[in-house]
Parts: sequence; structure tokens; C-alpha cells
Amino acid sequence: MRAFLFPGQGTQKIGMGTYLRERYPHLIAPLWREADDVLGFPLTRLCEEGPGEKLRHMPVTQPAVFLCSYAALVAAQANGAEPDVIAGHSLGEYSALAAAGVLTWQEVLQLVHRRGQLMAEVQHKVDGKMAAVIGLAIGQVEEICEQVRSETGEVVEVANHNEPLQVVVSGQCAAIDLLVQRVATATDVRTSVLRIGGPAHSSLMGSVAGDFVEYLRRFDFCTPKTMLISGSTAEPYASAEEIRHQLGRQLVHRVRWVDVMAQLERLGVAQTWELGPGKVLSGFVQRSLPQVRTYRANDLPSFLAGVTGW
Repeated sequence: MRAFLFPGQGTQKIGMGTYLRERYPHLIAPLWREADDVLGFPLTRLCEEGPGEKLRHMPVTQPAVFLCSYAALVAAQANGAEPDVIAGHSLGEYSALAAAGVLTWQEVLQLVHRRGQLMAEVQHKVDGKMAAVIGLAIGQVEEICEQVRSETGEVVEVANHNEPLQVVVSGQCAAIDLLVQRVATATDVRTSVLRIGGPAHSSLMGSVAGDFVEYLRRFDFCTPKTMLISGSTAEPYASAEEIRHQLGRQLVHRVRWVDVMAQLERLGVAQTWELGPGKVLSGFVQRSLPQVRTYRANDLPSFLAGVTGW
């Protein structure tokens, strides 16, 4: 079994996707032009040239990461690569939708742009952020979250369970800062504030979740053509309506990536290819499933290694 994996927000960087356009102009240049037309602004120029401040703005970041992930998918498929199973981390689940034939790539581009707009609305109203806690088990982090909530009355929740000892928390800045201060005194524990720009996968997103559910109703979802794993439940999606339902809940529900990795192991996945900017998911696989061969697509040598190895 072989799996395509798609990364989420935070992997963006100036120049992402450029090597794909240069290596496969006949495939990628038309995508670039149509993406700009669909969105009505020069997304691809921002991907290739920045500035970084604009690229970090969520209504830009999310379609940018998706487009570069989809471009890597198109190039991989043009080289004969196909997966047995597909999964995506947070925003990456939308790239997975396109890869599994649930929606067209143009529809997904519109979805992630709207998702970014709604998440940015929350950030304008709520001073929030996310931070990774490395070195504590999820139960320990949940206990500290509860303590901080009780003391401050502010929101701090587990957003991502990425590895057994890597947990991402999301919430209001003061609560996140207090939690980071608490765990900083523990031995062998590290923390890092993420480049996300808002409290994703937390109850703070509840104020826009309804609007996003309404927006999802505009699109006709198809049954996945390839096994598609939910990042919220770590189970294969059974129907198009289940996908629509889970996407409506994804904004406020945690990403269970540890469970996704366990699912890939149960399925007997022997190879993964991370299609998109960055190499975060490949690192998770290498540490959690060291027997699995990993490939990336964050630069040309890595991509070509995937072409050869797949």
C-alpha cells in the first residue's frame, strides 16, 4: 500500500511551487493562470515572489498551499504515480479531496479561500494563536489546558495530536502564553509558537463554523475514488455526505494525526509521498513509522526521488 499525504498551513514559503512550473510548464502554467482567474487576484505571483507578510494572510495562505500541493499531485500523476490511500493534515485534507476526486480542484480552491477568509475574521475579533508542545503526552497537555482555563477563564484547547509527544494547543493568546510558561519549567519539554495566525481547530472558530457549513452546501461532493482518511476521525470516509459533514466540524475539532498514522500502519502502507511545500508530514512518518519509506515534493531533487522510487 502507498499513500499520498498533503500538508497544511504553516508550510508556506516564498518560491514554493516555482520548480514545478519551471520543470513542467505545460502542466503547471495553465493551473497557475486559471487559479488567478478563479480567485481574482495574483495568487501565483504571491507564491513565487511574496511578500511574506501577504503570503501569511490566511485568505492567501490557504489557497496558496493547496495550489502548490495540487500542482505536485498533477506532476506526480503525470509521471505515473497513483496512491492506494490519501490523507491530509488540517488544510491538507482539502488537497486530499481534489486528489480523491471528491471535488474539482477549482472548487477546492474556492473552498479554501473562503475558509481562510472566515478564519481571518475570527482572528480580527479574537486575539488568538497556536503553539506546539513537544515532550509531553496528550493527557498531560489536556490537564494543563484545564488548569489554565480554570485560572484565566480563557480558551486553550488541544488542536492537533501530531505525535505521541507532540501536541499543538490553540486558543486565546494570554492562555497560550500561560500554558507555555507552565510547561517551560519541565525537563525535556520544548514549545514553539506556530506561523498559523489564528486559533484553528478550537471552539473559538465556532462563530464562523455555521457560515462555512452554508458555503459547503454550494458544492456537489462525490464519493472518493481512492480511500480517503479523515483527519478528524482517522477512519476512511464512507460517503460524500460524511465528508461534507466532517468538513463542517473540522474548524472546531482537533486533528488526530497520531491516529491517522496508526491507521496507515494497520492498512499496511509501505510508502508515503508528501505532496506540497515543506517536509513536516514526512518527519512524522519517519519517527512514527520508521519502516515506511518516505518521499517529499518540497524541492526538485526530493520530487524526482519520489518519481524514481514510487
